[in-house]
Amino acid sequence: MKNISFYLLTCITLSFAACNDEVESWNSATFDYAGRFVVSATCREKPSKDILIDKGNEIYIYNSAANVADEIWIDDVLGKIPLKCKFRLNGSPASFSSVAVAENIKSLYYIYNNVSGKYVKFTSDNKEDFPVATAVGQTAAGISEYIRASIQEGKILPKLATSPGGNVTDSVYVSFVLQSETVDFVSELVPEIDWKTPGVPEYGWKVKDGTNVPAPDLTENWVVSGYRYTGYPEDM
Repeated sequence: MKNISFYLLTCITLSFAACNDEVESWNSATFDYAGRFVVSATCREKPSKDILIDKGNEIYIYNSAANVADEIWIDDVLGKIPLKCKFRLNGSPASFSSVAVAENIKSLYYIYNNVSGKYVKFTSDNKEDFPVATAVGQTAAGISEYIRASIQEGKILPKLATSPGGNVTDSVYVSFVLQSETVDFVSELVPEIDWKTPGVPEYGWKVKDGTNVPAPDLTENWVVSGYRYTGYPEDM
């Protein structure tokens, strides 16, 4: 379970080498999966979240540190779908699914402000919209959105797609499920060095340990589909 507070957030990014703007995968045990893919995305439950392929959304697929044939990372690098998961797989590139549900590194937290009646993203940029805490130990409702994911069906098929530039390339299709949970937040005293006014205590929020509860009504079914980027500028 992730423990996070708005005044202490850690961002972990993964850099990878590129060749012709593609993920470097020459020594990868998952070479037939790996690559940079331009995709559309649709959400069955919330069509307003759909992303058209001409908006330039991308996913990268690459091997894990273990570099084994049945384990891949899928990363929505532009963050339009907050997805970055390491999946163990059944099957082959032509037809695969995940062995189990995987933790999503890009899970987002939301906290409920009972004054505005809205859930707001739990980031340092949004702290002015958080509920106001006036003491230690106060609570607020929250959501851990997209905390886990599973692949229902995936297909990477050689030379079955045509890029916008008219080049023949590989097609990609992945349907996956994103699961969310409800959580509780609890208020805590901000370190005195961070108080805006000396002598005036300030309080922040953190996720309360052990309060995560699965929320099936927040489950979303997504599909991404598109083509492997060829490296040619006309295909973006």
